[in-house]
Amino acid sequence: MKKLLFAVLLLTLVVPSMSFAADLASDPIYKSKCAGCHGPNGEGKPALKTAPMKDYAAKSDAELTESITKGKGKMPAYDGKLTPEQIKTLVAEIKATK
Repeated sequence: MKKLLFAVLLLTLVVPSMSFAADLASDPIYKSKCAGCHGPNGEGKPALKTAPMKDYAAKSDAELTESITKGKGKMPAYDGKLTPEQIKTLVAEIKATK
């Protein structure tokens, strides 16, 4: 019984993080526009000083939308390169990394 409870607890902790990584890895917009700097699974790249995507999840939808649309720091603006719906999808994926 203890082994079963441990297995269920382990799956509860591991599966959600795996499913997000799969979402990012399979999202063609993330792959083409974001993965180069933020990593293929959103893990961040210390050499580029980009944090894991889960660190950005605490930001509001409006803050994330503005950063993606207008750019921030070394991140380019994607206004006109991505549709508002594509940006909304990226924001939702970032928020799901909590």
